Amino acid sequence: MAILVGERPAKAAQQNAPRPRLDGLDVLRGAAVGAVLLGHSWPAIFQGAGIVGVIAFFVLSGYLITNVLVRDIERHRKIRYGRFYAHRAFRLVPALISLLGVYAIVELATDFLGDRSKGIVGYTVLAGLGYLKDLPLPFDVSMAIGPLWTLAVEEQFYLIWPALLVLALRRNRQGRLIGFSAAVALFLMSASVLAMAVLAPQLHSLVYALPTTWGLGLIVGAALRLYRVHVFSWFAGHRLRCTAMLSSVAVLASLIFFPKANETPVFILIGGPLAMAAAAVLVALAASRAAGMPKWTRPAQVLGTVSYAAYLWNYPVILWLNGGSTADLPPLVAVSAIALTLLIAVISWHTVERLGRIARERFDRRYSARDNRDNRDQRGQRGRDQREAGSAPVSRQTSTGPGRETSAD
Repeated sequence: MAILVGERPAKAAQQNAPRPRLDGLDVLRGAAVGAVLLGHSWPAIFQGAGIVGVIAFFVLSGYLITNVLVRDIERHRKIRYGRFYAHRAFRLVPALISLLGVYAIVELATDFLGDRSKGIVGYTVLAGLGYLKDLPLPFDVSMAIGPLWTLAVEEQFYLIWPALLVLALRRNRQGRLIGFSAAVALFLMSASVLAMAVLAPQLHSLVYALPTTWGLGLIVGAALRLYRVHVFSWFAGHRLRCTAMLSSVAVLASLIFFPKANETPVFILIGGPLAMAAAAVLVALAASRAAGMPKWTRPAQVLGTVSYAAYLWNYPVILWLNGGSTADLPPLVAVSAIALTLLIAVISWHTVERLGRIARERFDRRYSARDNRDNRDQRGQRGRDQREAGSAPVSRQTSTGPGRETSAD
């Protein structure tokens, strides 16, 4: 099974060892969620910031999750699906449940957003827990879970990607998998955007959240992981790395101000892939960096650590502080929403998300113990089979001698 493009087995084996958290990737997470917060708080100024941050998250997610899957295949010659999806649940579900639980309690008690009167609180919780926000639904849901469409896109992608990946790697067809997946994603993205532009321009918000619109970012991140040896070699020199970093940052910074990015076909078809390429360069630079990040990036690292909860909570916090609207935020409300979001994110990291980390550690211990028992049982069974296979000829040989006959004779 060809698993790593351009990597030797010895090097692949070394990569199975536990690795420290990469500060550079946390900086990227922090910058991405920072862009989302800017887009939510000052949408008239940073019209493309939200989707630029989301694209960076998609590329980073595709890289990291594919890395998890590849390492599992290297170790076990297969993907342990139960363990993989359990880890996803331990990471994502605790914070998500806390958000939806608080939302339901607040709305049922106060009807602040009018969701109780509309009868959509239950539907909203269902769509959030079921990762359905990116799909056309036969019922209405609250604006409070609007950003959850990105989580839905990721989880739906990871329902099919592991099986496709292991199948391609077994046949050394990872190049074809990336090429075919990218072609399908581009076709579906183009078809949906063109259909929107020609037939129903008012449905831009629906097309914007479809899994086919931005799924290419996940594929770009996955391709970066599969071909990282080649890609990392492109950025070997210090001057080249600096040039690549500054150019990519400049591209993403300019796209943050793209007018009406969430409803403009030009941005989806051109700006989106451009942002994916720039984000992929930054992920490659961060993942291949040997030295630690400078101290001045520490705030971005901390923000990246709590980025998941910050992303979840910012939109509903804005709605609750601004009377159910995300438009025309007064400066004080915008700043207060960011501050409250970060406070909640820190609390979430040290409480409900910590419980998820503890549960994951316990799960891993039990899973490892079970694997060890299975391995011992398999080795014991192989040993018994070998002894049984070797005992028959020995018995036959000792019972046969001069002037003796065996039952086989």
